[in-house]
Amino acid sequence: MKANADVSKLKVLTITSDVDAFVRLQSSLSSQYALQRVPDAEDTLTFSFSETVQDIVLIFRTDVTAAYLEDLRDVLAKSPIPVILFTEADPYHVAPIAIRYGVTSFVVAGFEPHRVPTLIEVSIERFKLHQALRNELTKSQEELAARKVIERAKGLLMEKKQLNEQEAYRSLRELAMRQSKSIKEVAETLILYSDILP
Repeated sequence: MKANADVSKLKVLTITSDVDAFVRLQSSLSSQYALQRVPDAEDTLTFSFSETVQDIVLIFRTDVTAAYLEDLRDVLAKSPIPVILFTEADPYHVAPIAIRYGVTSFVVAGFEPHRVPTLIEVSIERFKLHQALRNELTKSQEELAARKVIERAKGLLMEKKQLNEQEAYRSLRELAMRQSKSIKEVAETLILYSDILP
């Protein structure tokens, strides 16, 4: 029974060299969290989030430099995950940069263990929303690119085969069905070999 309960726990990776902060966090979080700690490097982020399985990452630092954030950005590009960054001070005013680089929440001089569960919930939801928007944007960009390719291929057919727009599209669709490909794939092939069309 205990093993099943452990599976359902939210996995929280904590990156900090402050053992006291980690102990305080452990004592305040309820049993629904499974915490793991790895020590933080001085100036660079040497840990890859893909090395362990987790649902969210908490980072505790005295301050945050631009170089550290660049390392964090590179890690997040490979392994997107919600991140809450706690820092005692922000002398370099990097909070806006941190958010642009993928940090979900940036907390300055505000580590209060009893507030962390709410921060975790909000950060996970914010991350999910951001990922959904990003996926929607990517999908829209791909659909737009596909429409442009299809329109160009239709234009080539209309010019070289003397077809109207509907006939050109029908021709592309029939080719796609015969070859078990998408209309976009057929259009790309047509554009690639347009110089040898009669």
